[in-house]
Amino acid sequence: MFKSGFIKLNKTEPAKEKATKTSNDRGVVYLGHVPHGFYENEMKHYFAQFGEVTNINIPKSKKTGKARGYAFVEFLYPEVAKVVAETMNNYLMHKKILVAKYLAPNQVKSNTFWRCNKNNIPLTIKNRSIQRKAMERPLDPAQEKQSKAALKRRIQSLQKKLKSKGIEYDVQVEV
Repeated sequence: MFKSGFIKLNKTEPAKEKATKTSNDRGVVYLGHVPHGFYENEMKHYFAQFGEVTNINIPKSKKTGKARGYAFVEFLYPEVAKVVAETMNNYLMHKKILVAKYLAPNQVKSNTFWRCNKNNIPLTIKNRSIQRKAMERPLDPAQEKQSKAALKRRIQSLQKKLKSKGIEYDVQVEV
């Protein structure tokens, strides 16, 4: 017949422990005043001397796509993160003094590392580059002739408006 979806638990059997570590068991370090050029790959190689780096998040500007100047580095063990925070605080790197703070698990937001390890370019930057390429693309001869004629008409109408206001202004346009 039909069995129910419930499973009987044997209360005498101990619960199995998870083999993988959750993000709450990991240590996170906030880095401030990060110098330009010290990005994900460089951070991963540099902080590997302390212990295993699991995630790195360097927030970037939506407008320019450049790093905002701070970062979050997640280590496998919280003890390692505490040592890194003590060691790297007030550390001089590329003419900037780093600020390093250990973040307790309750201070770390759940979405801090949601975008890490993805090489996504923000949509605004992608759209801007598409528009730039469209503007740099050469026109075919028919479109070029049309755009030059439209430009000439606009300049003539502007000259008429200026002349009606008593301003003599001649615009030199190579058409």
